[in-house]
Amino acid sequence: MRTHLSLTYGTESPLPPAFDDDHDVRMPAVLVERLLEEFTEPGDRVLDPFAGFGTTLTVAERLDREPFGVEYEHRRAEYVAERIERPENVLRGDAFDLPLDRFPTVECVLTSPPFMNEWIESNPFENYSGESSYEQYLDDVEGIFAGVRDQLAPGGVALVHVSNMKYDGDVSTPAWDVADAVGNVLHFDGEIAVTWEGGADEREGTFGYGYDHSYCLVFEKAD
Repeated sequence: MRTHLSLTYGTESPLPPAFDDDHDVRMPAVLVERLLEEFTEPGDRVLDPFAGFGTTLTVAERLDREPFGVEYEHRRAEYVAERIERPENVLRGDAFDLPLDRFPTVECVLTSPPFMNEWIESNPFENYSGESSYEQYLDDVEGIFAGVRDQLAPGGVALVHVSNMKYDGDVSTPAWDVADAVGNVLHFDGEIAVTWEGGADEREGTFGYGYDHSYCLVFEKAD
């Protein structure tokens, strides 16, 4: 496993006008492609339980993997379903409901959970509505990935893209904390540091959170 990548930040296409008010933090397709090429084979099944705008699913399909996705926000779920050949493989639902009987076990989970830190008080798993806390977020991450574990085939891999954050002089470390939370239910196999060229204003970092690098956390399900 490579432990460092240097990539150019960018998206393959703009979002439709219907999503002009949404914060565009899509995982770059170049990263999805590199990860799927390293950790999966053609014909493998790939699940994104936070499908967002469908980058993981569309890239997986392009690479001859079978994509599956769950997305909480109904407009995004409909948009993703329109982008892949088998729209029935996209569920408008809740990642907390994993494992899903309607989906088969998968060889790979590749996702970027909604970002959270100590100074956010809304619930990222409800599209940032309702109330939550950072401690509750980490508990929820552990619970969701317990379901992910049960959706994974034996020996399957879970790849989690996450970034630490800076804001107004404070630093939050979800990369480390998510690693601990998911590591309670899956075997942690290490991290890939990803440095990004381009993106947002340098003062804000590539994702607008203060850093020009992120991490892909790698977990395995024991046989």
